[in-house]
Amino acid sequence: MWISGQLVLLLLVALVAAKTKTSAVQEDVSEYKDFKKLLRTKNNVLALYVTSAKAAGTELRVFREAAEAIRGTGTMLLVDCGQQDRKKLCKKLKISPERYTLKHYKDGDYHKDYDRQVSVGSIVTFMRDPSGDLPWEEDADGNDVLHFSDAATFTKHLRKDIRPMLVMFYVPWCGFCKKMKPDYGKAATELKSQGGYLLAAMNVERQENAPVRRLFNITGFPTLIYFENGKLRFTYEGENTKDALVAFMLNPNTKPTPKPKEPEWSADTNSEIVHLTSQGFEPALKEEKSALVMFYAPWCGHCKRMKPEYEKAALEMKQQKVLGLLAALDATKEQPIAEKYKVKGYPTVKYFANGVYKFDVNVREASKIVDFMRDPREPPPPPPPEKSWEEEGDSKEVLFLNDETFSSTLKRKKHALVMFYAPWCGHCKHTKPEFTAAATALQDDPRVAFAAIDCTKHSALCAKYNVRGYPTILYFSYLKIKLDYNGGRTSKDFVAYVNNPPSTTDHTEL
Repeated sequence: MWISGQLVLLLLVALVAAKTKTSAVQEDVSEYKDFKKLLRTKNNVLALYVTSAKAAGTELRVFREAAEAIRGTGTMLLVDCGQQDRKKLCKKLKISPERYTLKHYKDGDYHKDYDRQVSVGSIVTFMRDPSGDLPWEEDADGNDVLHFSDAATFTKHLRKDIRPMLVMFYVPWCGFCKKMKPDYGKAATELKSQGGYLLAAMNVERQENAPVRRLFNITGFPTLIYFENGKLRFTYEGENTKDALVAFMLNPNTKPTPKPKEPEWSADTNSEIVHLTSQGFEPALKEEKSALVMFYAPWCGHCKRMKPEYEKAALEMKQQKVLGLLAALDATKEQPIAEKYKVKGYPTVKYFANGVYKFDVNVREASKIVDFMRDPREPPPPPPPEKSWEEEGDSKEVLFLNDETFSSTLKRKKHALVMFYAPWCGHCKHTKPEFTAAATALQDDPRVAFAAIDCTKHSALCAKYNVRGYPTILYFSYLKIKLDYNGGRTSKDFVAYVNNPPSTTDHTEL
């Protein structure tokens, strides 16, 4: 009987815990003022508007599952426009969904309608980067490309599938990758029709794919590696065209046609740009009253984007008879000159008068370059750097932690609220004074700590706690319990939370 009673008690506790578990979906917004307040305090909100929970049951289940996966990264809001107290809000927002509609709000304003697949993976990917491009795996052009979502899936495939396979390791922001994708997709389709060949892809910018990036020493993008019988054979060095890819896969042992070498900029005889060398640098500039020099690297993407603007500016100056010289120097070839003028990045643009360096100029568009050369004036000095939060005198009650002090400090605190931030983040700047005020209000309680981590300095620590947006605020208790903080961002909200944290039945054990 005693054992039976204990089991009943445990069952009751479990049922209570299940009922009290905090939902990752916010459902308590019924008035317009509350909706606007939510947008003021949350910078990444995806709202699901439904005619009824029953009508959009499938989408609602996906939405809830995605909300659990992105806790701390964004806010998921559910508004049932069929409920009497929500109808007014939906009407005010001019939303009348046919079953359902999804809308995204960013930095306090409407951003866009959600236009991707309604799946957990798609929603999670979107919320991690709402302004990013459509994921390749959801693009129709990539339907026949096998997309590996993570290192585990990739490793499992290599063990089970021995077909010849070419894998493109890429990152979403890479211009060369974007340019190659259509040809890669067409090659995958053609090879699929022939059977026995695979073209695959993996986004190695994702944190979960970092081990693959390290394993294959991937430092440039795209990197294409050929596998056979589940084993790495070699890196593909051929052209990035559909025909070249198909020809390679049909006969990988034939040496592929090498990529055509990009002609050197200085070899363009039709250019109005004067190309300088270390030997001719000073003589060429000495006689010029006004000269702009672009220090560049041939592989630099920003330089490649600036080149046509620079060329256009030189031509316009010639046509409009604007005095002055536009010159360029390959800093990778003429390193002594680049070092002399302390060139640290590319492109770097410097202004000279009669061969004497005067100042750096931040102009990259043709019209602005021409305007500058008409009236070359030194730009105003940059404003003094902002004091870091840690250096601000009124934040002494906030503990600024790093990799060494994080664990030793927090394992002694019963209640710790930690703000992971970036100095440039606007929402962080707005939250800082409120967070500091809360720290000051509870400074006399030795069990409580308000702490901050600068993620631009301590990226590994932020990655450990899956910080993907700023500010991310987490609650810790003796460093054994971790909770996502999703409350308001006023000092009163922070104090109230620490004084009465949510039930620890909904927590992550550390």
